[in-house]
Amino acid sequence: MIMKSKYYLVLLLGVFSMASCDTSLNLEADPDLTITTEKKEYKVGEEVNFQLTGNPGIITFYSGEIGNDYDYRDGRTLPAGDITVTMSTSVNYGVQPDQFSILVSTDFNGKYTIDDIKAATWTDITNRFTLATNATYISGGQVNVSDLVVDGKPMYFCLRYIYDPTKGTGRTWAIRDFAVKSNTVLGLTTLATQTTAGFGLYYYGPKETTGRSGITSTTITLRSNAAGNTADYTEDWCVSSGMEVGSKDMGPDRPLNVKGYSDAHQDSYSYTYTTAGSYKARFVATNATIKEARTVVKEVDLEIVP
Repeated sequence: MIMKSKYYLVLLLGVFSMASCDTSLNLEADPDLTITTEKKEYKVGEEVNFQLTGNPGIITFYSGEIGNDYDYRDGRTLPAGDITVTMSTSVNYGVQPDQFSILVSTDFNGKYTIDDIKAATWTDITNRFTLATNATYISGGQVNVSDLVVDGKPMYFCLRYIYDPTKGTGRTWAIRDFAVKSNTVLGLTTLATQTTAGFGLYYYGPKETTGRSGITSTTITLRSNAAGNTADYTEDWCVSSGMEVGSKDMGPDRPLNVKGYSDAHQDSYSYTYTTAGSYKARFVATNATIKEARTVVKEVDLEIVP
């Protein structure tokens, strides 16, 4: 009985093997597909009904939108966007000038020791901001730092505070509402906020680490040592984590499935655009066997208006 079962199994496998190599599986023609629409202009949110004539084995759809565009089926690189920084500051007590500065680095090695931090190249962008002159918080404005982007390199931000005992009593600086945003063709994206930027404090000189400078969920406070311990020069470096601000490999745009071989004949397909613009909608029709595949692309130009 076992030997007979093995015989029938071998026989069935032979039949399938012959079928898979049969010349009848060769394609005789390209897939047939025609696409029409009632009109060429639609409103945002209005359903576009594509009429499909023909019956290819596989149909996929590219709307022409970002992420679903036939022209980027092999891959898309998103260019670096406009990088902007915002924050609010206040300053209180003391008289010492020019203690607080805002710095950017793209060559910091990511090792958070004071030696590694100071060894990096830091660009001073303090004068791009409007800084507080008293204890009332003010917005520093929306500051563009796109000119400092180095593709493939993360961007680090530093809030630096210097105390020089030869220049009078130290002031207390406070920073709130720190945010970094990127504006690309995909829209506005928040890269970091004060709570997600990963700020840490690192000191140069004999700095008191308790009850002086500090970081909370809402405020970064930078101040000198306490009275009676202000004879030495000190630096506070409040450094963020690295932020990816350059171009980004988005991978290939993917189509939407309209019909497969196991699906019934499809004579229409509906899609709704949510953003105004000019689009080239494309349907990719494919006939395929295990030996070959043939594909045709049909396109329709559409204007989507508000």
